[in-house]
Amino acid sequence: MNVPLYGDEFRKLFGNMATLHPAAQDEPNMTIKVSAGGFWTYIGAAAYIEYVGGSSPTIIAPASNAKWVVVCLTRNGMLTNVDGDSAVNPVLPVIHMNLYPIALVYVQHGDTKITNEYVFDARPIFALFPRDHSQLEGITSNNCHPTSAITGLDAALAATATATALTDGLALKADVGGTSAETFKLNQDYTGVPGADITLEVERGAEVNVAIRWNETSNLWEYTNDGAVWHYFTSNDGTDDVMIKTYTQAAEPTLDTNNKAAFWIDSDNANRVYLIFRRGIGDQVKVELT
Repeated sequence: MNVPLYGDEFRKLFGNMATLHPAAQDEPNMTIKVSAGGFWTYIGAAAYIEYVGGSSPTIIAPASNAKWVVVCLTRNGMLTNVDGDSAVNPVLPVIHMNLYPIALVYVQHGDTKITNEYVFDARPIFALFPRDHSQLEGITSNNCHPTSAITGLDAALAATATATALTDGLALKADVGGTSAETFKLNQDYTGVPGADITLEVERGAEVNVAIRWNETSNLWEYTNDGAVWHYFTSNDGTDDVMIKTYTQAAEPTLDTNNKAAFWIDSDNANRVYLIFRRGIGDQVKVELT
């Protein structure tokens, strides 16, 4: 940054900038003086901030190299210093939006007094106010955009159904607690030629799920007890089908389901063949086939 500032010799001629004018003290020390005046601010709320005139806080010289110090007016009408970092080529510090910069003071290591050649009027530099919302500070802070700031939003939110109301409505639609209708229809919106099989499945956690389904290919109801093999409930003419298995072993097999039949080939007795049937009530019976 150029020292002195470009155009500073012209700015010193403008009499309209006499108020809040910064300058070195008549007997220079490590403060500057600022003439009486005031400024308008639109940050937070529109207000005119007055200043009675006086001196800045003491400006501290850097431990090495040089730095910029910005003397600012606060919203309370007090002067405050904002120190920049010391460097060979120092840059201006960040100025908070609630501060009104008055002077840029260039300070070098070993300085014991501030003279006018290093006091630069900051007011013309900072004459522009924010023109766009994105130029404001704090726009990403929590609660910086209340819903009341958007016209009609609070009313629209108040008219929106609550989560409880939505849950209750969905429960009625889905018949969560059961249904009062005589028929519970699956796939009710489907039209045209039948497509996929329709299945009712039971979730059994760590165990294999079981299910019943309508098979559209065979036009029969079927069930599975292992999630893999499907068995028909009945034939398509309404009669009961009986699954018959064949056992080849020495001991007579025990059928575990009523109304179930099997062929048994007795491997210990000349491979004799028996038809075994387990009745709905009573004992298991067998007939030797010859």
